[in-house]
Amino acid sequence: MKKVLAILLCVVMLFSCAAVFAFADDAAPAETVTITFYDDDNTVLNIVVVEKGQVPVGPPAPVKARQDGDPEWEFSGWLGEDGKTYYSGTLPVANSDMSYIATYKKLYDNEAEGNITLISFISSIFARLNKLFAQISTYYEELAASVQKLLG
Repeated sequence: MKKVLAILLCVVMLFSCAAVFAFADDAAPAETVTITFYDDDNTVLNIVVVEKGQVPVGPPAPVKARQDGDPEWEFSGWLGEDGKTYYSGTLPVANSDMSYIATYKKLYDNEAEGNITLISFISSIFARLNKLFAQISTYYEELAASVQKLLG
């Protein structure tokens, strides 16, 4: 009986070891790469760690404003080490550590151009208001003429 129990115990242990090795995770930890996003003044905006071969997701588009709060620059993409400009949804597959620099385009070349744009906008509003007032005036004159006819 002792032999049977010993053999049975050996068989159970053998199957246990086989099961442990069969279900052991043989995969090595995934290799990761670091993607760093910089502003154009070299301030780190975001650091992303992804598995090698994955597409990183960039941070939201940064906003660059003058001290008075009005935007002067518009984000135009991420400049890669390869010299190409990418957008957050179009970054290439990351196979090594990479860095991207935010690029911007100026909304207007100088303060005068910004003022001209504002003046043009205000002028277009006044032109629309003048047209509206002319229509109201014409309607009022027609209404007054109709009332005069009724009163006789």
